[in-house]
Amino acid sequence: MLNNQNVSINSQLDKLERISNQISLLISNNDYEKISHLDRMRKKIISDMQEKNLELSTNHKSSVLKLISQNEVIISEFKNKNSESLADIANSKKCAQAYLATL
Repeated sequence: MLNNQNVSINSQLDKLERISNQISLLISNNDYEKISHLDRMRKKIISDMQEKNLELSTNHKSSVLKLISQNEVIISEFKNKNSESLADIANSKKCAQAYLATL
């Protein structure tokens, strides 16, 4: 039973890692449409793990910490991309307003 639980935990953690990697790639490519779906999948996996009350070994805990760190990087990347995008929009707005003021 314990071995099956370890296999299940490893499988779930691997899925979470793959999803995090995909989200990171999508952010890098400015492809935000699929992120919401992947985030829902990620939340479902985490919810399932919580419902099963799985016991994490030390090895699993290090994998979870790695995922948390990776997700923090993803969030930081996303915020930076968002800030850049918003700055570009604000700049375009100012340019358009300045152009309209000359008409």
